Amino acid sequence: MALDNTKFYKSSYGKYGVSARGVNWNSEFSQVVRFEVISDLLGDELKSSKIVDAGCGFGELYAYWQKCESLPLEYVGLDCLQNSVDISTKRFGDSPNCSFTCRDVLRDDLPVADWYVSSGALNILSSFETWLFLEKMLKFSKKGIVFNVLQGYIRSENFNYQTKEDMKEFAKDKNLEIVIVDGYLKNDMTIRMVKKNVK
Repeated sequence: MALDNTKFYKSSYGKYGVSARGVNWNSEFSQVVRFEVISDLLGDELKSSKIVDAGCGFGELYAYWQKCESLPLEYVGLDCLQNSVDISTKRFGDSPNCSFTCRDVLRDDLPVADWYVSSGALNILSSFETWLFLEKMLKFSKKGIVFNVLQGYIRSENFNYQTKEDMKEFAKDKNLEIVIVDGYLKNDMTIRMVKKNVK
């Protein structure tokens, strides 16, 4: 059974405020490590693309890119919690080519972008919701998606673990090129899926 998304994040925000722990990361370190891997997998595409951040939380990925002076051409942060969108807009709304909007990736139409990225948003989804989430990101991306997810054969009542084998099978079924990076944190992997017709 997947956790209730709204209760899960509102509870952590109530305890920790605008911080890594406020969006249920174990620490700022683990959050930044995941951002580094996502950025590496985007490579030169990062600065030359419109990128949608699905499950943007408080806009920390944008803050990381801003700090690294590696901002995309356009950044759109999506989150299903209006509170997160309001906070992110207050923090970064004056930045050029940066916007935040409230959307439920599983249910709503989404903006079209070159790339969709997601960090941490898959961790409390059900297995069915995981594949729907990935399909929705792929549908609205021109080039591909980059995301992280918990890795392993662990069965958890609260958290969503996926295997490399299942990810590779999904990519094969969708005719996508796939790169999987792991080893940077325990039980975590970051994946890039690219549409093969993209030049």
